[in-house]
Amino acid sequence: MPSTFEYAISIILPLQLTWLCSCILSDDETENDNNTVTAARYLWQWCLFVLLDATYGHLFHVVLLVPSRWIARRLPGAVVPAEDAQCTIQEEEANDASLVWPSDEALSKLPDGWVVVKGDYKAETYSVTDIAANTKGTNVYLAAPSTVQRRNTKKQSSKSKGTRDKDESQSDRQKETAKRTQHQPYFLNHARGSTRIRQASQRIGAACGTILASHVISSFSRSSVSLEDIGLVIKQPFSSIAIDLWNGVCIGASIVAFIFIVELMMGWIKIIGYFETVTPKEKFAVNFTWDVLFHLGVSINEEVMLRGWMFTLGARGLWVSSAEWFIDGYTAAIFATVSSVILQSTLFSLLHFSSPGSTAISLLNLFLGGVAASLNTMVAGGSLWLGIGWHFGWNIMMGHVLGRSTSGIPMSCAVVSVVPKPTVRGVSCESLHGGTFGPELGVLAPFAYVLGMVMVIYVYGWEGLREWREELIKVMVDPLQ
Repeated sequence: MPSTFEYAISIILPLQLTWLCSCILSDDETENDNNTVTAARYLWQWCLFVLLDATYGHLFHVVLLVPSRWIARRLPGAVVPAEDAQCTIQEEEANDASLVWPSDEALSKLPDGWVVVKGDYKAETYSVTDIAANTKGTNVYLAAPSTVQRRNTKKQSSKSKGTRDKDESQSDRQKETAKRTQHQPYFLNHARGSTRIRQASQRIGAACGTILASHVISSFSRSSVSLEDIGLVIKQPFSSIAIDLWNGVCIGASIVAFIFIVELMMGWIKIIGYFETVTPKEKFAVNFTWDVLFHLGVSINEEVMLRGWMFTLGARGLWVSSAEWFIDGYTAAIFATVSSVILQSTLFSLLHFSSPGSTAISLLNLFLGGVAASLNTMVAGGSLWLGIGWHFGWNIMMGHVLGRSTSGIPMSCAVVSVVPKPTVRGVSCESLHGGTFGPELGVLAPFAYVLGMVMVIYVYGWEGLREWREELIKVMVDPLQ
């Protein structure tokens, strides 16, 4: 349970920042009573939003943490430490090392070369037959970080010293990879359902903080930015929002399904079960609920912050800064839009820098994902609902329907449980299926993002994009006249 001091800070700091925000933006409105827009005004709004978003998000997280831990301790199969410090450590873990996954029954469905006995990076690779005969009572894990086959032990032992030296020389890079995954050779991160509910409470808290921060900023600066300006459009009829959300979910889920089908056909993954939880005593429906809430919070938080505030408000600020560089407003609008797409996509990519399994390739792929997300906002005429739906559909389909890692986020359950192909005979498939980070690191991610953009344009056409550009120019030009 948070201490009294943490509660006090979590309440006082947002209140102080809210007061500071009201002073700054009210003064700014007074000084600009002629409604003149400036790049500095948008920069102030962005900076204040970031501060309020962080503090409000933390406040909601602290408030939700206590009930989420209370509920977690009462879930079937729950394992929740009694001490708050240990709870925090468990909640921040990328992977729960105490979990044994997959089960022996699941291992029996795998082909030879996909199973090893737990050990260091020199562990031997076993066939399924050998596992059944020789590993009773032991913990068996996936992946094969060694090229040594148990069935060929006698043959291997007769190797010449020169051949062994050559093999050792060629496997230096493989050993480094194996050392990194020796405690988790099967790549995927997992967490108990009793942990996922607490992680979900943090993400829901962050989403609530984002919405409240957006409301506060727009309330104090009514003449320059509103909730509709950042894409939180409440259309009439309300069915328009539902249609955008549904289209986004369907497109995001469809392109993940494309990745899954290709990976399955290429033999990069194997299906080992259906409707599984990582702990047998847990309930699938309960765990899936926490995963849905987790990714709902992620989708709202990132789309509003990145595509609403940074992309849309960034485009406006860049338009004001660069308008005098160009002979007409349309050219300036194109420059501002492209620049804002690049800035937003870069930040979106860098936010995943510390995610488990992240590499330069995953960051490049996510940059393209940021471009696709910007397109979602533009073709929808500035509305974020399409992008929120896409983001949610992509995450939930990848991580908890098709059992693939989503930016290294741990799973507590999956409709379809799969195993990524491990390192076999010194050949790693991690660059193909994405390893711990997931398909967003894999070779299919760029194709999936491009396919998604094509589908969005096919459904919405170019009209929304033109509408978004016209609105950008109108908002900028009218106050200047």
